[in-house]
Amino acid sequence: MKRFAIFAVLVAIFAADYVVSQFSARPPQARAATAATPAAKPAVALATLPPGTSSAETMTAKAKAFVASLKPDQLEWLMFSLDDRNRARWSNVPAGLRRSGLRVGDMTEAQRVKFHDLLRASLSAQGYLEVSGVMHMDQILRDLNHNPPPNLTGEEMGGFWPGPIDKAPKQIPSSPETAAIRKAYNDSAHGVPPKDDGLDYYISMFGTPDMTKDWGFLLTGHHIAASFTVTKGRVGFTPLFLGSQPFIVKRGLESGWSPLNMLSDRGLTLMHALTPEQQKIAWVSKERTYQVMTGPGRRFSLSHYEGLKASELTPPQKRLLRALVEDYVRAADFDAADAQLALIDAAGWDNLWFSWRGPIEEGGFFYYRVHGPRIIIELAWEARNHIHTIVRDPMNDYGEDWLGKHYEEWHPDMTETNNNLAEYIRRGEVLEKQMKASAPAD
Repeated sequence: MKRFAIFAVLVAIFAADYVVSQFSARPPQARAATAATPAAKPAVALATLPPGTSSAETMTAKAKAFVASLKPDQLEWLMFSLDDRNRARWSNVPAGLRRSGLRVGDMTEAQRVKFHDLLRASLSAQGYLEVSGVMHMDQILRDLNHNPPPNLTGEEMGGFWPGPIDKAPKQIPSSPETAAIRKAYNDSAHGVPPKDDGLDYYISMFGTPDMTKDWGFLLTGHHIAASFTVTKGRVGFTPLFLGSQPFIVKRGLESGWSPLNMLSDRGLTLMHALTPEQQKIAWVSKERTYQVMTGPGRRFSLSHYEGLKASELTPPQKRLLRALVEDYVRAADFDAADAQLALIDAAGWDNLWFSWRGPIEEGGFFYYRVHGPRIIIELAWEARNHIHTIVRDPMNDYGEDWLGKHYEEWHPDMTETNNNLAEYIRRGEVLEKQMKASAPAD
């Protein structure tokens, strides 16, 4: 019975990751927000690096080594053309969904070492710990499900039911829409069926890794979509979607561990550093939002800037804004991050906008966004111990501006599932308030 209750809560948790709206195509000129922005200044020229030390070179070398370690049947799953639609086909939903690409769980241990070599070449030390940490956090979630400790709560699992798992209500009803979505992915994905082993992450490579060619790769799975582009010595790393469930481990030896904690704290720090007048401008809604707004299939969903413009910040506040932005951008390797920051600088740091939704106290279900001509950053608390984040370049996701290509993101409409999920979350939040009200005073 306990196992069933845990499974019920997990179904509800997992359904949350489907909360997206259908992609609505927009012409290229709609990529930029409609608020007027002064003309950008030329990007700062970066110093030349010694031969063989750039991100593009090290990534290409590690990608070649990874490809060389694979067998012919594995290459059939891994390799795609640079124009393949799967470049922009990703979802943050959990295990149980077939994805395109080579499954990490189907690699040998030696091959996984080379896979991680490629990740480390593509990311900074910070970024690698975040991405690998999200993957490890999913294994922790699986362990909590299969071997629940005594008195396990929904909050500890990153779910929506705050109390003991064995007292959780029946899961949200399964809808025909949800089944249709899962079938659409499973029928069309060029990948093997998922397995319940904690290794359901998939890598796809687009084009042939070579410094004379354009290529890229996509790592996707529950709470990860990391897309990289390599062309003419340049590296693009957007979109980058990361989530964490649970957000912080609360049981066992790893209690307190949280790979994405700083991303949440940076936003709170900046919001609390604003004056009351500035907070009123940045605080666009006191109502929470459950998801990032530019998630899969919604890359052009922001039609305007909102909140407080960075030009209205004091120098100390601008320093905090820059720290927040750099924490996201510097997930990429150093020169790829430097190049993206140079683009933001050329567009003008004063042309960034900061906005907030939901409560502003620590521990609340809040959402924040940083938005400018060359960067979109979003963080949303989906549940008490569960967050989603995304980084995008409005002009160059998937290296589109460099490659002269357009990739159409695809993700189906989940309106019915969204409505069911919202009702389940509301029930959990009502119970949480009741539990706090009835708790004995200290």
